[in-house]
Amino acid sequence: MTTSSNNTKFKESEINWDDLEGIGIHKSELDVERLLNGETVNIISLQLTLLGVEIEMDATIQIVEEGNVPMLEICGIKPE
Repeated sequence: MTTSSNNTKFKESEINWDDLEGIGIHKSELDVERLLNGETVNIISLQLTLLGVEIEMDATIQIVEEGNVPMLEICGIKPE
């Protein structure tokens, strides 16, 4: 974990925004400061392809640390 100059838990440069755009996570639609602090952001809609299966889901996301590497954690929202 590294602290950025604006006192967030993670640096914005540690995030691969291009990869996130590919699964429907758009930086412009996020509370980036909350995300960089490791907090859960509001519910977003995602479109993923996993093992050739296209998946659309609502989820919350947050950045967590796995072995000193920031990783995106996606928590799917169960439909009611």
